[in-house]
Amino acid sequence: MVVAALVASRPVGSRDIDLEIERFLGAQVASAFKDSAGVDNDPLLADWVNEIGRQVSAQSPRRNVPYSFTILGTDVANAFAGPAGYIFVTRGMLDTIDSDDELAAILAHETAHVTKRHAIQQVGGNLLVFALLASLRGERYRGVRTFASLANVVRTLAKSREMEHQADDLGLVYCWKAGYDPGGLARFFEGYDLRGRSLLAEYFDTHPAPARRLAFVRESKYVRREDLALRETTAQGLEARSLPNAARKARAARDPLALPATPSPAIPSYLENERREIGAQAAELRRRLMKGYRAQDLGATLKQVLLINNQGDFRWLYVSARAYAIQARVEDIFARSLRVADTVPGIYDALAVYADGPAAAPATIDSSLGRTNLRSALRRTEGAVAPIERASRAVTTVLADLNNRFLRLDNEQTWLRYAALEGLLRYAESELSRADRAAGIGWRQVSLARIRRYQHWLNENLPEDRPERRELWTRLTIRRFGAWFPNAGPAGDATVRAALAIEKRKSASEAEEGRGETLWADWVLQQKGIPENIATALRLLILDLQREDSR
Repeated sequence: MVVAALVASRPVGSRDIDLEIERFLGAQVASAFKDSAGVDNDPLLADWVNEIGRQVSAQSPRRNVPYSFTILGTDVANAFAGPAGYIFVTRGMLDTIDSDDELAAILAHETAHVTKRHAIQQVGGNLLVFALLASLRGERYRGVRTFASLANVVRTLAKSREMEHQADDLGLVYCWKAGYDPGGLARFFEGYDLRGRSLLAEYFDTHPAPARRLAFVRESKYVRREDLALRETTAQGLEARSLPNAARKARAARDPLALPATPSPAIPSYLENERREIGAQAAELRRRLMKGYRAQDLGATLKQVLLINNQGDFRWLYVSARAYAIQARVEDIFARSLRVADTVPGIYDALAVYADGPAAAPATIDSSLGRTNLRSALRRTEGAVAPIERASRAVTTVLADLNNRFLRLDNEQTWLRYAALEGLLRYAESELSRADRAAGIGWRQVSLARIRRYQHWLNENLPEDRPERRELWTRLTIRRFGAWFPNAGPAGDATVRAALAIEKRKSASEAEEGRGETLWADWVLQQKGIPENIATALRLLILDLQREDSR
């Protein structure tokens, strides 16, 4: 057995055995979550997450495990640490943060869990189950392995309040030592109400309530900004990241992550009716999604209960694995659909600003195409609402049945029961296929509109006759993308080209070869780039530039 091999392989002492066990469990946990959600390996985001993760984890005194940082491919916002240095952040979480400092604070918090070995403490004695799981091979058992692994590490996510406070406290130290502003964690919590409970529900289901954590974090000496020496370290870290103005604010005990107040954009009068229609459609989409949220929330609760309600029957385990995965998919597609509804109005306003330019100007054309993208996004995503609701009701029914420990049936009736549950799950899967396609197209359309909007913001605000601003943009882009890029010409065009080149692992000239007059957002799509990730990278770059503009 695997357990015997683990124990026999390191007879030196209990500490060595504990470490081998932790590594074994960590690999099982990592495999379970990667199988369940998939991995986003796009270098544009993965390199960014890995670099910040490397910097904050280097501050941990624990060096007997390698730290790894993985982006899970789900739109549900979450971050967590498993045993043996495996740290995960979801793609949805990356869309809820507004700075490198927020990400550093989140990853530092999870690194602190690894330092304190919180995950392995919570797992307890599940070695026999893990040994059995490790012996299961082949695609036939993949879902069972994934579910059972999750079932046996659920307590690693249901962290105690004491452990969370320890991780917050120690994480702030790691964040500060790495040269990031520890106030990024407070910023993240402060934005919770703005982001919406439903988008971050998963994160705060596995962590204490944000208000309590925010109050705790604000009391930290690293966040209060009263100590000159502490502020100086943060300032030096900001300077090293080409943010001299943010560094000046840190030295002056001001918030270096504050953004300047921006007036509402002036919308051409002839677009006011369309703007109202877009706003009303987005609000109606959100209302319809939230109408079905109660059933989905119940399903999410039942999914978590399922993890600690093992009834020992292999048939139960198989159907439970399927139900767990399908409920997770419901939550993923719901989060993506809600993000469409919440994002469209602001992007519409920003694009409408460029509508009054010369008819043949790229910005004017992009404004028109971007507004079309947004209308299409809402129309497409509306097609996801009913399938999500139907799938949610079906899988919730299955989860409720599986959690029933009092049902007593003979063998034949049990087979009929599981056959009926499997039929409901197949129905939910068919509905989710439709919802996934609709929401995926919707969010991609929004992402294309975001690229158009960010590209022209950069073009407009970084003209070639402003060399000092162009120099700042170049430095910040090199830091964010990890490589120099050709920076002549319109800044927005050059930035999109650089992002696409990184994604496709090409040179800038190769990334643009054959583009002709094709607009950049459309070219990204034609070249099979990932508009969602490019839009995220551009947004974070612009936020850094805006912080440097604020005084």
